[in-house]
Amino acid sequence: MFKLPFPFNSPYNYLLYWSIVFAAVPWLYSYFNDHHRLATMTIEKAITKSWDRVMTQPSIKFRRLMIGINCNVDVVVSGVSLMNKLNASGVDAGDKSQLNSVNDLYGTFIHFFSKGAPAERYMADEDTFQLLVKIATEHREIKPMYHIGGNAALFAQKIASSFPLTIAFLVGPIGPRANALLHPSIVRNNSTRIAEDELHIILEYKQGEILGEYVSPASSRFITSHDQFSSSSIVIEMFFKAIAQFRPDVIVLTGVHLMESQPNSVRQEKLRLIKRNLLQVDPIIPIHLHIGSMGDPSFASEVLQRVIPFVDSLGLNEQELSFFTKVGNGPFGNQYPISAGTIHVHKVVEMLYWLLTNFGNDKDPDSKNYNYRLERIHFHCLTYHIMVSRGSDWSNLAASLAAGARVAGRQACNRDAEKTDYEMLEVRTGTSGKILLDKSIDKIYEFDPHNPIVSWMRNDIIFMFTPVLVCKFPIRTVGIDDAISASSLMYAQYYKMEKTR
Repeated sequence: MFKLPFPFNSPYNYLLYWSIVFAAVPWLYSYFNDHHRLATMTIEKAITKSWDRVMTQPSIKFRRLMIGINCNVDVVVSGVSLMNKLNASGVDAGDKSQLNSVNDLYGTFIHFFSKGAPAERYMADEDTFQLLVKIATEHREIKPMYHIGGNAALFAQKIASSFPLTIAFLVGPIGPRANALLHPSIVRNNSTRIAEDELHIILEYKQGEILGEYVSPASSRFITSHDQFSSSSIVIEMFFKAIAQFRPDVIVLTGVHLMESQPNSVRQEKLRLIKRNLLQVDPIIPIHLHIGSMGDPSFASEVLQRVIPFVDSLGLNEQELSFFTKVGNGPFGNQYPISAGTIHVHKVVEMLYWLLTNFGNDKDPDSKNYNYRLERIHFHCLTYHIMVSRGSDWSNLAASLAAGARVAGRQACNRDAEKTDYEMLEVRTGTSGKILLDKSIDKIYEFDPHNPIVSWMRNDIIFMFTPVLVCKFPIRTVGIDDAISASSLMYAQYYKMEKTR
């Protein structure tokens, strides 16, 4: 019989061999069991687990968040039911930047309804708006639901409910019902309380619904309002004055889009007021701008030139991005308005690259953009999200992107973080083949549910892309953009090496 030579045949080494065997067996079992588990996991679950892995907490967290300036009560109704009550058939579909009649509302609604695209338009005629409120609230079959509304309030609500260690300070026109609907931990500014709530009519519709000869290709919502206070100079001034009082470590500005309904001279003055105050904010405190739907090209151009360069971070969707490129003569501006989930990724990448290079910060002291602040853009649409960053001030980008993507489908399905129903979610981007991400460098995306996030660099700009799990039968459509931006921002990390420019 063959025997191992000394020293391999010593009793000590026999024990070593057996210990190696006993250690290897559970490791091999675990290894092959994990591979089997991953191989049998559904695509939706695999993507979610991958997001969970990359969602590391930032080492420098935002603990004091200040947000303004719009707050209201949303009256959520079936868009098709309310439109049928208006008896405005025979009106042609077409977008209007401002509504003045029932026919204007009907035509603009079906314009976006037929594309499954979200939109918001101001109702200039108060009597028509009151008629809408009466129909929405007094007809039993419409069954209105009341929720807290306004981008600022929805943003604060998400922070308070999902990030309890962060104090959210809300500045906006808060009426009695809005005050009751707000999360109890949100700190309010008593100086902006109002006696009667401002109302927004939320016209929701589902994929496949029919209105006249039009069929909705996707679930979405149309918002109309007649606000008096959310974009007032008093609220804007109170918001910026409260910075010294609250001493936040991050500032979120929303509701700027509500100014577009006002006379040009008035909104010009308000934009100057906002820009002047933005320039006075300490550069070590990041400012995030959450954009809302706009329809006036002149006003959108002013926001693009006067506000966006002087914030550090920007959140927007496909409608808002394509409208900015249209009014700013950027690439693919002819894509606006966009049907839900139809814009190619490489076109969005070109738009984002144009936006950040033309209106973002450039570290070169000789550049005209040297004093600009914008370095981070978070883009979100129905089927995918993209994070774009330039410079070193923003970090933890993959976790930030994953956090926003993870909440999108859950929010639409009205599920919390602990109750993900994977059968209610689906991937609609990238599973059937390769996707062109960046045409300039031939960057291709190959779908892998276990590693859905991909990143690349174009010159000195970082891009990150991930597909999104879409809710098959959405219960909620309003407030999803705010929840996405809020969740993403709370996983972002901001640290400025230089304190002055």
